Amino acid sequence: NFSCDGKWLLTSSDDKTAKVWNTADRKFVFSLSGYSNWVRTCQFSPDVRLIATGSDDKSVKLWDVEHKQEIHSFTDHTGMVNSVKFHPDGTCVASCSRDKKIKIWDIRSKRLLQHYDAHSDNINQISFHPSGNYLISASDDARLKIWDLRQGRLAFTLYGHEGGCTASTFSAG
Repeated sequence: NFSCDGKWLLTSSDDKTAKVWNTADRKFVFSLSGYSNWVRTCQFSPDVRLIATGSDDKSVKLWDVEHKQEIHSFTDHTGMVNSVKFHPDGTCVASCSRDKKIKIWDIRSKRLLQHYDAHSDNINQISFHPSGNYLISASDDARLKIWDLRQGRLAFTLYGHEGGCTASTFSAG
């Protein structure tokens, strides 16, 4: 994941870490560790002050970029975390898991805001609409679902794939 200003690159790995790289000089900057299993997903917050990571250890962690340390760990999932995404306004982080659920937390209060029993199979990826009002989820159940976050409910389901859906995203404009 690139930071929104393009200065940093964030990677996650089977070595149980996430790493930050400087894109200008193409050098490693620092590592985030503290997981007991693979780090499957990572993203910078829109203001590049925070990092969210998700792991096969079933946790979502928030990290302070300046101090290079963990500030909170969400352990509500019962399956491996496949995707984490910051809300466009940076106030929330969403995650999806092999437990077939989507969870959205307020990063200031560290409280669960929304929980969706979303799919009948593993959820591979989630993505916020640029407005922040919708979230799309892609699942091994061959469905894509659009969630209306203001109403707190499923808006509609997209059918058409014959196999699992591995990725989805909204266009930027």
